[in-house]
Parts: sequence; structure tokens; C-alpha cells
Amino acid sequence: MHTLADEPVRRPVLLRGVRAAFVSFTRLPLGGYPYRVEEWRWAPAHLPLVGMAVGASSAAVGLAASWLGLPRELAALLALATSVLVTGALHEDGLADSADALGGGHDRERVLAILKDSRIGTFGALALGFSLLIRAGALATLGGRSWLALVAVHCLARFGPVQLMLSEPYVSDPTTAKSPSFLPIARAQLVVASAWMLLCLAAGVLCGAVPLECSAAMAISNGLLVVLAARYYRKTVGGITGDLLGAQEQAAELLLWLVWLACR
Repeated sequence: MHTLADEPVRRPVLLRGVRAAFVSFTRLPLGGYPYRVEEWRWAPAHLPLVGMAVGASSAAVGLAASWLGLPRELAALLALATSVLVTGALHEDGLADSADALGGGHDRERVLAILKDSRIGTFGALALGFSLLIRAGALATLGGRSWLALVAVHCLARFGPVQLMLSEPYVSDPTTAKSPSFLPIARAQLVVASAWMLLCLAAGVLCGAVPLECSAAMAISNGLLVVLAARYYRKTVGGITGDLLGAQEQAAELLLWLVWLACR
């Protein structure tokens, strides 16, 4: 019987992990199936790289809209829509589900049950609405080279979930979990994710899009958010789920935009 284990290894696992990351966390039709278990587990290591690509595509649309003379508000909405389309609203879905569960659940079992419910309730709708409004408002302040701040924000926002994958247990039922193949990850994945994040911040500083002090403030704020989220998730449900990781990315985006605007 032919199995996945019989497939020859044609490329290094690390590089195949890059492709698996884009297949998993975006809607880009990159194919490459089947992936081995170890290749799926390298996908989280490249989440910040995926963020850079998503941010770059969003920034390109915003810059193009500005160059065409469209109002800043419309350019902001088009840029935001681009990031949502490229990711298939993956993180927005996690935010809505998590807001409903954490807002409406009174114990661990109830929270986990609501997380599995695909319907959006009041808490989820409000969280999603405020997230879109705040991000659109932040993007409406961008112009010229500052559009490149999108790359840094999307990259940093995806670093936190990698940290949580390493430090917190996955509490969803493996038979119903959305992405059980990603876990467990090791410190090596976090090292690669850190390298992508540092590369992005260094490039932002060198090109003048994100000043050094602002980069430091964003990184520190993001780190503190991860610590607080880890404690909260551990206390509430005992660990993480895919939806909670999506909510973490969205919360990080909001925080990073506020920090970036305060730095300006």
C-alpha cells in the first residue's frame, strides 16, 4: 500500500514548510500536496514571513489607490480588504468565534463548545466590527513610504501565535481541530520565526518606514500582549485553540497600530 511516508523527500523540510505556511494561512493556490507531518509542523515558523507577504500586498493596493488619487479613506478600505481576501478572513473568523466564546461562556466547557459553533453572535459581531473600523482608521492615516508600516504590523502580529504554540497546550479535540498537524512545534520553529521578525524590523528601520524607537516599542508591546494572552487563555480554557490564535493575531494588529500611531 502506497503511503505518505513512501514519498521521496525532494526538498528540505524547512523550505517545504514555507510553502505549507502559505497554503495554510493564505488563499494563494500554491498546491504542493501532499505534505509530510514534519513539513506541516514547520509552517508556523514562517508565519511572520506570511505576514510580510500579506502586508506587502495590502500596502501595494493602498499605494496604487493613493497614486490614482482616490481618497485616503477609500485607499484604506481597499488595502484592508486585500489583506482579508488574501488570508480568507482566517484571523477575523478566529476573532469573532473567540469573542463569542469568551464573552458568552461561563466555564471551560461552555467556552470550548461556543468556539466550535460557526455562527456569529453579538460579541463576535461587535469585536469584528470594531477591529475593522480601528484598522481602517489607522490605514487612513498612511501615505507615501508609511504604507510600508503594514508589512511590519502584519509580520509582528503573526509572531505572537508562534510563541503561544510553543508555550501553551492545544486544548481542542484532535479529531475536530482545524489544524492539528501543526503541533507540537519546537524551539527551532520559534528561532526561525524570530529571524523573520527581526529581518522585517531591520528592513523597516533601514528604509525609514518604521523608526528604531517605534520598532522597539512595537516589539515590546507585542511581547507583553503575548504574556497576558497566555495567562488569560491558560486560566480560561487551559491552553490555546486555532480560534484563540486567530484572535491573538487580530488583537496584536490593533495594539501595534495604536503603538505605531502613538510613536508618530
